[in-house]
Amino acid sequence: MTMTRQRGFTLIEVMVAMAITALGLSATYYAVMQSIGAGDRLQEKTFAHWIAANQLTDMRLQQQVPQLGESDGDLEYAGQRWRWSAEVSKTQVENLFRVDITVSKEDSPDEVISDIAGFVGPPIVGAGQILPWSSEPEEETQ
Repeated sequence: MTMTRQRGFTLIEVMVAMAITALGLSATYYAVMQSIGAGDRLQEKTFAHWIAANQLTDMRLQQQVPQLGESDGDLEYAGQRWRWSAEVSKTQVENLFRVDITVSKEDSPDEVISDIAGFVGPPIVGAGQILPWSSEPEEETQ
């Protein structure tokens, strides 16, 4: 009488294979969730940067030189509420001002998502003439 040996996996082998598969799937899940989070964060930073750039452009298009100091505001953009803050300061060039703008979510104003710095000069007046960079009168050339 000969004994036939059955072929197949033992319970321990199956459990080890399942454990390895579970670890691999959990690592894959973690990587996918990281990727989704990074995409959301990148979108958020992009929107915040656009808001800051829009605020700087709006200041540049005003018909008067910006006032020194801080200003802020809030707006809705891309279905979310945002808060921006701008600080206008003097530079060593007369009639040229530095503007630092920060943008955050309205519900967490202390967490800055994006910030930019730019410069605002005198407004364009009349027929495309630009105000001089200093307070000294321009010399007329003939």
